[in-house]
Amino acid sequence: LAMTGVLQALYSQSLWNALDQGLTAADRGDGRILLLIADAYNQRNSDGTYGNLFNGAFGATYCLDFPSSSDIATYDALGPAYSKASPFFGPWSQYANLQCGLWPAKPKNKQGPLTVEGAPPILLVGGTNDPATPYVDAQAVNKQIAGSVLLTRQGNGHTSYDSSACSHAAEDNYLIDLTMPSPGAVCSS
Repeated sequence: LAMTGVLQALYSQSLWNALDQGLTAADRGDGRILLLIADAYNQRNSDGTYGNLFNGAFGATYCLDFPSSSDIATYDALGPAYSKASPFFGPWSQYANLQCGLWPAKPKNKQGPLTVEGAPPILLVGGTNDPATPYVDAQAVNKQIAGSVLLTRQGNGHTSYDSSACSHAAEDNYLIDLTMPSPGAVCSS
């Protein structure tokens, strides 16, 4: 749970002070701050129950994105590479996709270039310093979907809607009126 608290705090610059306090407290034997951050991320209620996002909804969506192995040896073999890439998060995350390998529904979509036909214009939003969804991936999707527009949010954090008044307004305009920002539009956080 401490790792979840650290990971969640890295998503948003507004949590970096809490992360600093939580790591300092944990170093002194008190993990309560990191546990509170983890509980918020996991949608754990004060009565010990959990919200629906991580109690099925996330897996039902995420696990249908790509095929995953159900063989634990596959994940065991990832250890050295994951530890080398990220000594802190690597060992903690090497088994993350095992849940998808064991998920009862299997993905049916093929992996590869995206093709979109018959949809209204599509707005993509990418943050330049997003720790969870790299900006280069947003650029790649933009190149694959003809007629899409990529709104760039410059700054730290995961998701852009509440990180910038500019991106908030652009996304509202798209969602309410299907009004697209100009190609190449950039918002700051």
